[in-house]
Amino acid sequence: MVKKTIIHTIMAMATFMPWEQMAAQEATTQPLMPGEAPKPTKYIAIEEEKEKIVFFQGFTLSVDAYGPAAYCLSDYGTAEAALRLNLKNTFFPIVEAGYGMCEKEDYNTKISYKVKAPYARLGVDVNMLKDKFQDNRLYLGARYGISKFKYDIAGPAMSDPIWGGSESFSHKGIDCTSQWLELVAGIEVKIYKNFHMGWAVRYKSELSSTKNQLAKPSCIPGYGYTTNSTCWGGTYSLIFDLNWGKKKSHKKGISMEIRDLQESPQEDENTDSEPKEVVIEK
Repeated sequence: MVKKTIIHTIMAMATFMPWEQMAAQEATTQPLMPGEAPKPTKYIAIEEEKEKIVFFQGFTLSVDAYGPAAYCLSDYGTAEAALRLNLKNTFFPIVEAGYGMCEKEDYNTKISYKVKAPYARLGVDVNMLKDKFQDNRLYLGARYGISKFKYDIAGPAMSDPIWGGSESFSHKGIDCTSQWLELVAGIEVKIYKNFHMGWAVRYKSELSSTKNQLAKPSCIPGYGYTTNSTCWGGTYSLIFDLNWGKKKSHKKGISMEIRDLQESPQEDENTDSEPKEVVIEK
């Protein structure tokens, strides 16, 4: 009697149990072959809309801390500031202006050279990082530089090996205009809110300088020493992003689509129901 009661109870439960649930239970209880992984019954496809970044991101103002320090420790230094546009956090057109100073005397020849004059550069930097939404930057850039200046040169009496005799010389206010190109590579790191710090390495190549029969300029403001046709330079910048009121990005949402893998292709074609979709606004 007890056995018959148990059998009738099981049959009643099977009658009211959904066939889909029974099939799912049967699929999960089927033994797996050696090396066979269990197959999922459902999947979730998540499609995130692309983030968009506003074209104009504001201004950037920076000052160079390396130039004044170099002047305290050597014969040449600069005082420099820069104003830069931020376009999509990718392209940075920039204007740099400064004042270069050099006052030196050759240890062997005792020839002295002195120059103090402004200079300017114009160029663009490109942020090379893939993620444009972060505040740190790795960039490559180029500059065109120009300086119009006057320099003084003087030297002690030196004997002429051909004509004999000796005479000192001193020339002041020699006019010169110099132009050059620069290739720039640098990094910037966010320190606090809109304040960044960064350094850059510059490879410089002189394009032209006004020729003078008296003497060639030994140092060009903004460029550096003219011992060779190329030289290296660097900057260590304190950077302030003037980006009040700007929008960095906006995101429409995330759509999630849920489908059942157990559905057959024929059922997909005949059914009129749309796949479930959930949109999360941010």
